[in-house]
Order: sequence, then structure tokens, then C-alpha cells
Amino acid sequence: MGCAGWKYFSDYEHPDGAHTLEIPAYLADTLRELAGREQVTNSTGIFMNPDDGLRTFCSPSEIAYFEYTNILASEGMKRMIFGMQDGMTDRELARLIEYNGEPLGCHMAIATGNARERGLAGPSGEIIRHGNPIATNISYWGNNSCRAGWIAASNRDLPSQARDYVENFAGKYFEVMAKWFGLLKIGTSGNDLSRLISEKLPFDHFGIFLNPGHLIHLDEWVSSPVYPNSKVRLHSGMAIQVDVIPSSPVYFSTRMEDGVIIADEDLRRRFREQFPDSFARCEKRRDFMIKKLGIAVHEEVLPLSNIPAIVPPFFLEPNKIIAMEQ
Repeated sequence: MGCAGWKYFSDYEHPDGAHTLEIPAYLADTLRELAGREQVTNSTGIFMNPDDGLRTFCSPSEIAYFEYTNILASEGMKRMIFGMQDGMTDRELARLIEYNGEPLGCHMAIATGNARERGLAGPSGEIIRHGNPIATNISYWGNNSCRAGWIAASNRDLPSQARDYVENFAGKYFEVMAKWFGLLKIGTSGNDLSRLISEKLPFDHFGIFLNPGHLIHLDEWVSSPVYPNSKVRLHSGMAIQVDVIPSSPVYFSTRMEDGVIIADEDLRRRFREQFPDSFARCEKRRDFMIKKLGIAVHEEVLPLSNIPAIVPPFFLEPNKIIAMEQ
């Protein structure tokens, strides 16, 4: 008997992952009583394993829906960043999202002031204050748009020890993420992506705790092919979250978290035929990343967000973004 819940367990995570269940005990106990413990296994990997899980192969209609939700989230993020004002509350900032009732993939968060210590905190009345850091995300099914930076107009608004934020933190992050995008193609191993981040954004300075990139679907986190020594290779149909989260007690953070699809020629053709407008927007975004941001993006990468790889380090000067010198 195979049990599919919300998580499977590798040998690294549990010494007997195949028989470790995360379904309610009354179900697990009953099945084991009927069939014997050894005959009841965790089969969630059939759906979620990054190598061959069924939910890691998106259809054209799923890609189109995820593009729609990425647009919703990224446009909401743009409204928040461009509408951010010193002295407003985080609740006033959240209203700019214009949430329309679409199902959420995870909790929407705004972390600034005291809320920074509460993890994924929702709006709680914190004041948007000049010179403070802020992180926020918007997540519908199939996406999570997240940005982090400073409520500032320039480095002069930052604490003295953080005034080289762009040169020594956000800019270096952007440069390495440009290389990360260059590796984003069919056949790249998860280890290649993981090694790039660990070597070029060392932990003692950038504090990246989580896997640098993961798969997404209706839920915000499916699984990840990106980890040390991973032999999993990127394949067509993967919906990938550009989720590389640096953290620093001095520089706070920076982010370009949005979604992309990996699609071979056949999947791109079917997507283009069934959803030509959606495909055209993805191509336009890829062209923007190449020509305006200086990021080499392979043709099998379909950017879904309307703010693809855009990093504004100072949210009170949102038109000033980071790009590679060309």
C-alpha cells in the first residue's frame, strides 16, 4: 500500500524513509494493521520527487495558469514598491497588493521593524520607516514573488556600516545570480547550481541557509533538485522558483524571487500554439533580461514574472535597479 501525503523522506532525512508516513495516525495505524508495517510505504515521491515526480512536468495549461498568477503577484509587488512611503503602516502597504481572491500558495508576509524577528509575519501595524530594511512576498498558486531591501532612496539613508550595501552585498548577489541563470538549462545538475552559490556567495558573508532554488506548483515548495552532490538534472516541464535567500546582520538581505519554466522545443511549441499571448509575454521578458539586465538566459527558460530578475536595492528609488555592465 502506497501512501501519498505532503512529503517523502530521503535516507539523509530518516533512516527508514520508505516506511515513514506523515498522514494522520488513525489512517497509518489502520493500514499497517491490515497489511503489515513493511507493506505500507511512503509513495509521495511519485508526485514530488524532483527527478521524476509527476508534478515536476508541467503541461501548457499549467504553465499558462502559473504565468497568470505570477503576473498577479509581480504586479502587486510593483504597486507595493512604487507606492511605499515613509510613515505608512504595513497594512496600508498591503492594500496595494489588490488581492483578488485567487488561492494562495503560502502566507503573504511583510517583515519590517519588530516584525523582522517574527519570521513570515503578516501585516501587524508596523510603520514603514526611512532607513529600515523590509522584506515582503506575495504567493498565489504556482508562484511566490518576493523582494527584500531597504526603505531608502540611496546608500546615504542606510546605517553607516551598511552603506556599501550595493557594492559588497546586493551587487555581488546579482552578479552571481546572473551566472545562476546562465546554468539554468536542461541537463544542468542540481549540484552545479548549488556549488555556484556556495562558492561565489560564501556562507560567512551571505548566510544562505536554504537550497538555492526549488520546484513550485500549486503549493509553494514541492521539492528541490538543488543541493550539494545532487545528481538530479533539470528537465523540461519544471516550474522553478528563483529562491536564493541571502541574510546578513549588517546588510539584511536582497532578492529576485520569481518563477520560471524550463521547456524544451516541443513543450514551447505546444505552449505557443495553445497560449500564444502568454508565450509572447515570456519571450518579451527573456529579451528584457538579456538586453536590459545583461543576463544570459537560454531559450528553454520561460520567465513568468513581470519583474524578472529586477532588484531595486532602495525601495524609495524604485526605478534604480541593478544590471550587469554590457
